[in-house]
Amino acid sequence: MLFTGVLPGLTTADSDQFESALKRFVDSRELPLYKMMAYHLGWVDQNGEPEPVTIQDRSHGQLVLCVAKAAEVDSASAMPYAVAVEMLYNFLLVHEDVQNANPERNKRPTIWWAWGPAQAINAGDGIHAMARMSIFEQRKANGTTSDPRNISLALESLDRATLDVCEGEYLDISYQERAAVGVDEIVGVARKRGALFGICAKLGGIAAESDESVLEALYQFGIAIGTAQNLHIDLQALWPDEGTERSEVQRGRLQSKKKSLATAHAIENGTPSTRRRLGEIFMKRVLDPTDLDEVTAILAETESRAFAEIRVNDLVDNAIKALEATKFSSERKNSLIESAKLIVGLN
Repeated sequence: MLFTGVLPGLTTADSDQFESALKRFVDSRELPLYKMMAYHLGWVDQNGEPEPVTIQDRSHGQLVLCVAKAAEVDSASAMPYAVAVEMLYNFLLVHEDVQNANPERNKRPTIWWAWGPAQAINAGDGIHAMARMSIFEQRKANGTTSDPRNISLALESLDRATLDVCEGEYLDISYQERAAVGVDEIVGVARKRGALFGICAKLGGIAAESDESVLEALYQFGIAIGTAQNLHIDLQALWPDEGTERSEVQRGRLQSKKKSLATAHAIENGTPSTRRRLGEIFMKRVLDPTDLDEVTAILAETESRAFAEIRVNDLVDNAIKALEATKFSSERKNSLIESAKLIVGLN
């Protein structure tokens, strides 16, 4: 499951401060469009009325703040960047819900289910625009944080990450209609999607005015985390935690024939009959629950789950190695390592 707590290195006060900044940024606009955004972010009901906050994954924005703290920079200097990546992440979620026809997310109707796909696309695009606008909030900061060169680098990095994720989505969708998708292709998609966590770590470094070599190390740290998380999410959809059922999002992804590292391994390493049977299943228009049960049974035979889990752990090791190039204290590095494991879902 996605992480919904407070990452190591941050306090509850840090988390509350971030949530308040995010909410303030959205609430500063009056049109009902922004109430839809506030609904998606978990603060109001479908009528725009306040309701108890729906706890959501805020790990993207929190990672920006974690890295900034590791670099001995106060949260205020990194807050606009944290808000930006959190908005970008939610823009992608809104579009994913439309793409996969997810009727529910976080145990509530999705925007497209409540207001229709046209308004959902509109709201998602608006959230994307606001992510970019948050970067420019740094112009109001004091000192070198407001340096136009840093703001320009942050915006360019955000847009590059967005394009990487879009490329990953294109490949992922194109693979739906292919029975045979290789391990390297699946990892490639996950790496493009992982660019979002890469930019989270990098933005924390930009807020701290880290040099180019440290920024690259932070980007590699984040992208390894993001790649591992994406691969692990697919494993959780195939094998939910004991005693839990698949969520609507997980079912939507599987039934739309999205491939995983485990299925790619089985296709590459299974017997001819195994590959043929998987091919027959994935050539169906939509998969039903019995198909999913058969897929997981086949993956057990080919030991594909174990293969995928080892690859996920290897990526976490890569993330840890990337931190060696930073000048952070051992304590701060350990906090980031623990954060990485929580984000991936290994703790």
